[in-house]
Amino acid sequence: MTDNADLLERLAARAAIHDLVMAYCRGVDRADPALLASIFWEDGVMDAGMGRTGAADFAETITAYCRSAMEHCFHAVANEWVEVKGDRAVGEHYVIAQVRAGGQDVLTGGRYLDRYERRGGVWKIAERTFVADWTMAQPAGAPLDAMYEAGRNRGGWGAADAVHAHWASL
Repeated sequence: MTDNADLLERLAARAAIHDLVMAYCRGVDRADPALLASIFWEDGVMDAGMGRTGAADFAETITAYCRSAMEHCFHAVANEWVEVKGDRAVGEHYVIAQVRAGGQDVLTGGRYLDRYERRGGVWKIAERTFVADWTMAQPAGAPLDAMYEAGRNRGGWGAADAVHAHWASL
């Protein structure tokens, strides 16, 4: 392979992996178990700090928890470090998550430590471990200010969120 071809392959792998990380955040934040499960291999494993579980089971459990226990959930990924070697890759992604649940606003910072595999030309997560680095909690703040409250363009779980109609318009 030429140097340019190798570079293009690594860049394409990194872009695919970045999309997986973004899809994970969207899957949790919109409580979309199908999206969340789709970014892991069928034999994928998730360890969110309560033990290792199959990724499909995790997708169902975490999205059900979001719907039942949280008013909202928001993830943002910051620093990303990805190393690709052939059909395998590892990544470390810094994440900040904010949730409102049980009358509390909770802000958590941590990292996703991922192992990826390319099978049949497709990249997916083979294993993810969430490492919690810090957390802060306080009594829930005020609702959205009047400028935003009047429009009622509020986030929601699953198909109730405006993003589904937005993507369907394409």
